[in-house]
Amino acid sequence: MTSAASYPPASAVASFSTKLALLSRLLSYPAADFEQVLSMALATVGGLPLAEFQQALSELDQDQREELYTATFDVMPRCVPYVSIHLFGEENFKRGEFMAALNSQYELQQFDTEGELPDHLAVILGYAASLNEPARRELVEFCLLGPLAKIHSALPDDHPYRFALVALDDTLRGNYPGIQAPLSPLDQMRQHGLCPTVTDGCNCGPQPQPIIDGPLEHGLAAQAGGSSTSSLTF
Repeated sequence: MTSAASYPPASAVASFSTKLALLSRLLSYPAADFEQVLSMALATVGGLPLAEFQQALSELDQDQREELYTATFDVMPRCVPYVSIHLFGEENFKRGEFMAALNSQYELQQFDTEGELPDHLAVILGYAASLNEPARRELVEFCLLGPLAKIHSALPDDHPYRFALVALDDTLRGNYPGIQAPLSPLDQMRQHGLCPTVTDGCNCGPQPQPIIDGPLEHGLAAQAGGSSTSSLTF
């Protein structure tokens, strides 16, 4: 393992957007330039978790990296990279509304998902890299922090991708000191004793208080790409 004294520090001149863009690519399906991107991320983002990730992945060839990625994110149910599942539950109709809202925002900003679903962690992270404040902070707070915590907490402490996810969490919190994810709609439903899926006759009982779905219900306004836009409504 890399010692704490030897891990590379983060670049003092790298922008937060650059760090997010690199971490987005690391959390996408490994491409042919994976090693180059990883080296750039290590030099730019720095930190012990990312150094541990590099050490673990450097021992694998490209086929093995692809297999590891698939086994981590496509096979392990608790680690699915689609944030809407962690926010709303797999079968909740709100999930579809959320993805439609994301697609509308992507189209507005001419952001390319490169064929991936709009709620993939890496896609949202890449989109966040393109935003100005306060839209980016809003996206991080409501759409990234909670799902990110659920995904990396489901992985063993020594899992390579746990290191990468912790590096991302550290980067987000380092840029927004004191930021905390609100309770997700799914967790609010569970807390209220409600069924998290759309099921007729589930006898979940009455809803004791309104469930807060997203940024607009907190009265937050987003600014993306330098022009005023509406927040995600989900």
